Amino acid sequence: MRFKISVALMVIGLLAIALGIAQRTVWAPPERASASYTADATAPVTVIEPEVFGVHEEEVDVSVEADGDFLLAIGRAGDVDAWVGEAAHTSLTGMEDGQLQGTVTEGDAKVPNPAGSDLWVSEEQAEGSLEHRWVAPADGEWSILLASDGSAPAPTNVTVTWPNDTSVPWSLALIILGALLVVLGVAMAVVSRRPNRQTPGNDSPGNDSGPSGGTAKRTVAGPATAPLAETDAAVPAGRADDTAPTRPGMENPEEGSRSSGRRSLMVRPALGLRAAAAAGTAVVLAAGTVLPAQAAASPEAEETAGSPVVQESQLTRIMDSVAASVSAADKARDAGKLEPRVGGAALTVREANYTVRAENGKAAAPVPVAAGPILASMVSTSEGWPRTVVTVTEGEDNPVPQVIVLTQQDPRSNYRMMGAMQMLPGTTFPQVSTETGGTPAVPLEAEEGLLYSPQAAVKMVAENLDSGKHQNKIGKNTFSDQIQKIQKDQVKSNKSADISFRRSVDNKSLSALRTADGGAVVFGHIKSVTRSVPAEAGATVELSPEFAALAGEDSTTEGVDVTYSEAVFLRVPPAGSDEELTVVGVAQGLVDAKLK
Repeated sequence: MRFKISVALMVIGLLAIALGIAQRTVWAPPERASASYTADATAPVTVIEPEVFGVHEEEVDVSVEADGDFLLAIGRAGDVDAWVGEAAHTSLTGMEDGQLQGTVTEGDAKVPNPAGSDLWVSEEQAEGSLEHRWVAPADGEWSILLASDGSAPAPTNVTVTWPNDTSVPWSLALIILGALLVVLGVAMAVVSRRPNRQTPGNDSPGNDSGPSGGTAKRTVAGPATAPLAETDAAVPAGRADDTAPTRPGMENPEEGSRSSGRRSLMVRPALGLRAAAAAGTAVVLAAGTVLPAQAAASPEAEETAGSPVVQESQLTRIMDSVAASVSAADKARDAGKLEPRVGGAALTVREANYTVRAENGKAAAPVPVAAGPILASMVSTSEGWPRTVVTVTEGEDNPVPQVIVLTQQDPRSNYRMMGAMQMLPGTTFPQVSTETGGTPAVPLEAEEGLLYSPQAAVKMVAENLDSGKHQNKIGKNTFSDQIQKIQKDQVKSNKSADISFRRSVDNKSLSALRTADGGAVVFGHIKSVTRSVPAEAGATVELSPEFAALAGEDSTTEGVDVTYSEAVFLRVPPAGSDEELTVVGVAQGLVDAKLK
């Protein structure tokens, strides 16, 4: 009976081992899982939403097939949605029953070509097919945009693959259990085959056999029952000669019930990109300007800050494009080359300069714009538009650091340079509000948390340049000193003309960003008009070659209004501070000259 049980145990054990091995080989799940979406392409844009990439934390591959050329671009989910806007588009929204799910939204049948948009962190051009390994550029939600040229339908044949869960937890348990059953069965078989030995000289009553095999009676002297020898023991009927082997580790039930190991928990830190302005040490520049040292952000700034809308790679690409456009336009004296990357008063100033240089070849060229190296930056975290980015660069042709202000008016527009100002000697570029590199925008009319509102700050500087007002509220700076001296000299030296100055703030040009100390930086253009009229009737006002090139006349008996654009970059202290308003960077350029 014991032998039959042992055989059964061995058979069951071998089956368990075979089943465990089969789970790891023949029945093993595939190493990679996949899901696809295929539909007739009709919309000009396809968007792969963030939920699709949630199928695996580390490794997701995206395969796209199309008829012809197409673009794959990566951007923040909100930026992609904003760019798509009212356009017809196909959205891949996630998985269901092992398949990619998609929806089609009706809308505009054509969109601008999305290639080269500043919203994209990266983009790839392909023909026919493309294999892309998904890696999120930074924290937050990211999407993929697929498009052709904005007119033709976007690709809709998309497959997503990721590492499959190939773990078979019962496989090892079956193999171990099967091995134990086989060992137990073998042990029982060995025991069952051992002969049952009888103790010599210890015949039991009723079991004595004679020579013929019959039962013989024996008379024994002594006690009625003879004791067993000390070295032998009677084996009760039905009990095995040896006990079955016990399982290793079962001597202590408590120890056997403990887990064989600890489960480790790995925490992945969130990665974030610091803007260049968060450098750990101060850098003293040739012109006496200083980049900021690391500073602790104020609680107010931390609460309102978010992710920067432009990553470092984007900013480098944008600055390269801006500098290249400005350089090409300056060389050709062609304002049309500025249009894609320069706007506002910065565009108007260069247009005027090209006109003057066409009439007067000796006129000075505008100050060049350096793409880099980028010494510091401040990037808006505002999700809406317009958006503002500020950089500080220093190049070979422009060794004095420049504060360059870039603005993106809407999702489908690229960033354009609105101002390029030289930092004044002794000034410090303010620290961004948080270590993430982003800084929130500040409402232009808001004074809460600031010593002055952004609008009020620029107006104070304009009034100070006009008449010296607010002298005790604005820090001493070389620009104000020079402008006020030049104006006094002009009035004093021109006896035949009455000269006056008036300034107004171009409120449409203003932008403001929060700083680490709770203050703000403010950028804006001031329109400065110098009016010259003859002091006596019939007198003549002579115009300089630059003014004459714009006015179309060399002189006037009625008078002339000469307009300049004065770009200023200011630092506004936080509320309650005893600091002064600081002029960090400036630029002045001739815009127009009109006869009265």
